[in-house]
Amino acid sequence: MSVTPRETAPEYPPLGAATYSLTLLFFAYVLSFVDRQILALLVGPIRDQFGITDFQYSLVQGAAFALLYTFAGLPLGRMADRHSRKWVIAVSVCFWSLATCACGMARSFTQLFIARMAVGAGEAGLSPPAYSIITDSFEPRHFGYAMAFYKVAVQVGGGLALVIGGFLIEYFTHLGPIHVPIIGVVQPWQATLISVGLPGLLLTLLLFTITEPRRKGVAVLEDGSSQLPVSTVARFLWRRKRVYLSLFLGSSMLAMAGYGSAAWYPEFLVRNYGMSKAQAGTSFGSILLSAGIIGVMVGPWIADRLAARGHSDAYVRAIMYASLLAIIPAVAAPLMGSAELTLIVLWPGVMLGAVYLGVMAASFQPITPNQMRGQTTAMYIFVTNILGMAVGTSVLAAFTDFLYQDDASLHLSIATANALFYPAAVALFAYCLAAYRTSMAEAGQWQL
Repeated sequence: MSVTPRETAPEYPPLGAATYSLTLLFFAYVLSFVDRQILALLVGPIRDQFGITDFQYSLVQGAAFALLYTFAGLPLGRMADRHSRKWVIAVSVCFWSLATCACGMARSFTQLFIARMAVGAGEAGLSPPAYSIITDSFEPRHFGYAMAFYKVAVQVGGGLALVIGGFLIEYFTHLGPIHVPIIGVVQPWQATLISVGLPGLLLTLLLFTITEPRRKGVAVLEDGSSQLPVSTVARFLWRRKRVYLSLFLGSSMLAMAGYGSAAWYPEFLVRNYGMSKAQAGTSFGSILLSAGIIGVMVGPWIADRLAARGHSDAYVRAIMYASLLAIIPAVAAPLMGSAELTLIVLWPGVMLGAVYLGVMAASFQPITPNQMRGQTTAMYIFVTNILGMAVGTSVLAAFTDFLYQDDASLHLSIATANALFYPAAVALFAYCLAAYRTSMAEAGQWQL
């Protein structure tokens, strides 16, 4: 059965309206990363209150979030392909914001685990429809940079979680336990979580003001139908498994390195170099903000330069080159022996390691029919987060607890993880190149 693109005029929304939508989506993504990354600063107080180990804490930090985040993304991605995308986003933001507040009200390890799962379920409804809206809102010459700007939120949110989170935990620690009517006694770490959860409720209202763009690149079946059954989507992706699996698994390796470092670097700076939580959060968060933002935005620039030289696989090639260069600083930084040298070497590692974020988000949009983009994005999120967030954070903790068997060996765990994950990513992207060129050549003339 063949599928051909529906003939439509581009009809992109005005650049101002598209930028307004992009800005709100950016802030939603920032909040999502603040809410998910804030736990990196709360290891000590939560461990003390519930009497848990690093590995148990990593399950709350990673697996609890990632399990629901990945599985809920699949039906939410299909919903975004068939219904109002802004409604999916707005309801999701409201849900995860309430769930973050619920984390701050947890009275046991089990309650925290369940609330963290709810945060993951809510955040699963953001990126699949957001990717689709951005793709349909910006002309091709603006698309790569628009997608990269959206993905900059990963670094901004992760950085702000540490900078603002460091300030909040210090502030609430100074205040001590707070008695709140109905809720009861709120510990400093709980007040921190509630504080970062509340802003999402206001953003929910603003997200309803987004104007949805007309869907473009819509594939139409021979009978004229544009509604593609799940079996058609699955068959399309499976026949192109070399390109999609290589992209998704390669980005998963980078996510394992990135999430693992983001989850444990602040604690490493505290344990090994004696920094306060505020100092560790500010130091690592500042690097995520500066180096991370530059890395994400440099990605499409590199891809544009490669495309100008005739590389139709420019997106993937850009990620492969950056990942290769990132290996040395990513492995060396935690082994430098002093906080100053670690932070200096870490900066280029974070910058190069962030290149894939904006470029990867853009890479599979043009090779995928419109009605599959939400579902394909959900599958991408499924793979990268099951491995990246659930496994990445726990692998580092497992190295510390079971391989090195010393809480002071976090630096060795971080270096070991990066030495494994970055080379694996480079190999997968190299394997993807030929298949990606084939997919780019067939874009718009898809065969199912």
